[in-house]
Amino acid sequence: MIEFWKSNVITKNLSNPFKSVLLLHKQSSISINVIIMASMLLFVLSCGKAEKPASDEEDIVTILEFESKSSFRLHMKDLEYYCDVLAVAIKSKDWKKIKKHALQLKETPPVVSTGREKEELPEDFVTFDSEYHLSTLKLVEAAEAGEMDQLNIEYEKVKQACDNCHIKYKEE
Repeated sequence: MIEFWKSNVITKNLSNPFKSVLLLHKQSSISINVIIMASMLLFVLSCGKAEKPASDEEDIVTILEFESKSSFRLHMKDLEYYCDVLAVAIKSKDWKKIKKHALQLKETPPVVSTGREKEELPEDFVTFDSEYHLSTLKLVEAAEAGEMDQLNIEYEKVKQACDNCHIKYKEE
């Protein structure tokens, strides 16, 4: 009778292999949760956007055009200066200067300094600009809150947004 019941339970639960295995081995609910969470984690980590073949990306040459190249370079020099003085202010924990320079970074968006409309610029440049803008907003929030740990995290994100754009667009 017991053997019949076990085989009946197993065959009814074949549609859900986790349940049949767990019933057979009498696992606890904690084990069930661990298995489910591990499966979900593996699924999430395996998901991602499709990558382009390397040959497609190598042939793409993106040219960034400006209203005024000299004006754009001046804006970039300003951003570099604000970033440098912000780093010094962070090191000395001068919150007044930290707030000031964080705001200066936020108020100097790269897209605006090109003198072009977003639609006229390469899509990835606009994306880099959006990442920069979001990073500087969070940087200002951290500066206003006086949270040094969060400020350091956001400062690194701002630098990374700049570096990502420079890798593709900065001229030698």
